[in-house]
Amino acid sequence: MNPIRLNILASVVAVFVSASAIAAPAPTTPGTYRDWHGVDEVTIIRPFNAAAYSQIAVESFDSTGVKLPPVNDNTYRAVQSAIRIMKPAFMDGLAQKAQRKASANAPGKTLVVRARLAKVDPGSQAARYFVGFGAGAVKIAIAGEIIDRSSGKVLVRFAQERRSAFGAFGGGYGELFQRTARQIGGDIGELINTF
Repeated sequence: MNPIRLNILASVVAVFVSASAIAAPAPTTPGTYRDWHGVDEVTIIRPFNAAAYSQIAVESFDSTGVKLPPVNDNTYRAVQSAIRIMKPAFMDGLAQKAQRKASANAPGKTLVVRARLAKVDPGSQAARYFVGFGAGAVKIAIAGEIIDRSSGKVLVRFAQERRSAFGAFGGGYGELFQRTARQIGGDIGELINTF
């Protein structure tokens, strides 16, 4: 085959592969999506314009009903303590990632986030320290809703799980739970930014 034709063919293939590798924007039409913009599951009920809201409030961060380790387990107290610091960490991650570009004609409009801890797994500090490579990871799963405060209508439902397995000497439970909750808050902030 002619070297010039071969180069042209290679260039066309490279352009085609590059164009197909560019991720299409996540859809914002009503429906349920898996792995939507990095969030495990998103159900869009009513699309909204994030720029029309000047504030985001976390009104609820429910931890009732989340399964705790057995009382005699050495992680029981660590998990109880970590649950208390998860809401501020979640809110911090949300605030850091959500870009507030509210328009001047929408003062006082608020998006409300209601979240519920679905899973809190302390993993194993010993496995994190001695085995590494993700063994013994702390896991948190959070499910929730994004609501328009003025109408009370649910706009979006979400479910997200994250893991953290790295820290000095296997990472303390509090440190890893806090980091993981902050990451999930950031994920939800970025979800809001998509609209």
